[in-house]
Amino acid sequence: MWLCFGMAAYAFAAGEIGMVMNMEGSMTARGTDGALRALKIFSKVLPGDTLFMSKDSYARVKFADGAQISLLPGTQFKIENYQFDAQQPEKDRAGFNLIKGGLRAVSGLIGKRGDQDSYSVKAQTATVGIRGTHFGMLLCKGDCASIPTLEGRPPEDGLHLDVAEGVIMLRNAGETQLLTAGQFGLVKDAAASPVAVPVERGVKVEIPAKISLDRVRGVSGDERHDEGRTDGDDAPESGELKSNANVCPI
Repeated sequence: MWLCFGMAAYAFAAGEIGMVMNMEGSMTARGTDGALRALKIFSKVLPGDTLFMSKDSYARVKFADGAQISLLPGTQFKIENYQFDAQQPEKDRAGFNLIKGGLRAVSGLIGKRGDQDSYSVKAQTATVGIRGTHFGMLLCKGDCASIPTLEGRPPEDGLHLDVAEGVIMLRNAGETQLLTAGQFGLVKDAAASPVAVPVERGVKVEIPAKISLDRVRGVSGDERHDEGRTDGDDAPESGELKSNANVCPI
């Protein structure tokens, strides 16, 4: 099942760019100073952080512009450049690096307004640009046997892409491959041209449905899942985070 998420607004202090909205297992962040931080639900994510997912762990991070990125077990993911000011779209920047593993992403305001080239995710073999998109990425280096293609075979090594909504531009070796909703792509290595692949050879990045639900903090500090309240619902209690997250049958 592919997931889609609402874009609830959250307040971030200066220097904070994102928040862990749900997690199973454990995740660590290494800051620009090299110090390690154990992250938990409601932990803030900072510019320049590299996120490390433990084995059998999943997490979803919501960014200030509404973008959301869910990380697979064993993933390493770096926030290389992130700038967002609601009043200055011309300064938007979101540059990420998938070092290892896989992710599922839903873009926010960055990339949908102002400079359409302001949002990108790179990996060792290619760079992905987006146009208002919901997509998955999986970087395989002999370690993806547990994530089969749609025909049930182990995936080839390289960077695999799947697109649920919108358009992505897969760039490598001086060439660009456009992928639209329902398409799959592959870049085998740093010297290979990006290509679209048949559906049966495609790899769909899956995230557990419950990771799409935001955790909310009650008045007493307790945590629970919010199963998708909308803006018309009653206002949240003091100290509670309100979610518009939903599972969508794409």
